[in-house]
Amino acid sequence: MDVTEAIATRLELKEYADEPVDAGTKRAILDAARLAPSGQNRQHWRFILLDDPDDLDRLAELSPSGQWIRGVDFAVLVLTDPTYRPHELDAGRTVTHMQLEAWHRGVGSRIYTGVDEAAARDWLGYPEDREVTLVVGFGRPTRPVASFQGRKDRQPLEDVAFHGAYGHPLDL
Repeated sequence: MDVTEAIATRLELKEYADEPVDAGTKRAILDAARLAPSGQNRQHWRFILLDDPDDLDRLAELSPSGQWIRGVDFAVLVLTDPTYRPHELDAGRTVTHMQLEAWHRGVGSRIYTGVDEAAARDWLGYPEDREVTLVVGFGRPTRPVASFQGRKDRQPLEDVAFHGAYGHPLDL
C-alpha cells in the first residue's frame, strides 16, 4: 500500500479482531513515530508501549474517554514536554506517522486524550517534565484493510481549500 492509498482509506476504528500484532510490526510503528519531525528538532516526545491485557485494563480505568482501549492489541502513550509550545503539534505528527505505518501493515488504530496524569505517572514512572498528550490504541481490524476503500465521508476539496484568499475557488 502506498502512502496515498493509506491516507485515502485509513479510518479510526472502534472494534478490533482478537488477533495479535507481531513484535516486528509494533517496532516498525514506534520507529515511524521516532522518525516524525518535531519543532526545532527537539525530539522531546517519548513513547510507552503497553500490550499486557492487565495494563490495558488499568489504562482504561485512568480515562473517562478511553474505555475502548481494553479491546486493542496494544496501546502507545505519547508523552511530551507540556512547557514546549508546539508539544501537541509534535505529538500529532508522531501519531500520524504511527497510524499510517500501522495501516500500511494491516493494523488499525484510534486515539484519545485525557488520563489521570498523577495516577499514570505513579504507575508508569515517567518524569515530571513529561505528560501523556494522547494515547493510541492499535489492533487488527475485524475485516481486511482493503475493504475500507471509499468509506471516508469527507467534504469535497473545493469546499475546504481555496486559492489565493479565503473563498476564492481552487484553480489547480
